[in-house]
Amino acid sequence: MRRITLLLVVFLAIPAFSQTKLTGAGATFPTRFIRNGSANMARRIRMCRSNYQSIGSGGGIRQVSEGTVDFGAATGPCRMSS
Repeated sequence: MRRITLLLVVFLAIPAFSQTKLTGAGATFPTRFIRNGSANMARRIRMCRSNYQSIGSGGGIRQVSEGTVDFGAATGPCRMSS
């Protein structure tokens, strides 16, 4: 019983030590702000990293709609279809 409990604790602890990576895409205008904010977040929360690709507002909206990124950015108001 002790061995099963130990294995369960180790198995449940693995996600706590894994790294979280957020991916985003969108407008070129906020790229510097997003990357600087991401670097600041990575310094404060060492297990969290992000990657932002500036591909334009339309590309970011499309990727968010398709679910291929975690977040997006647009330089104007946008309407998301569900």
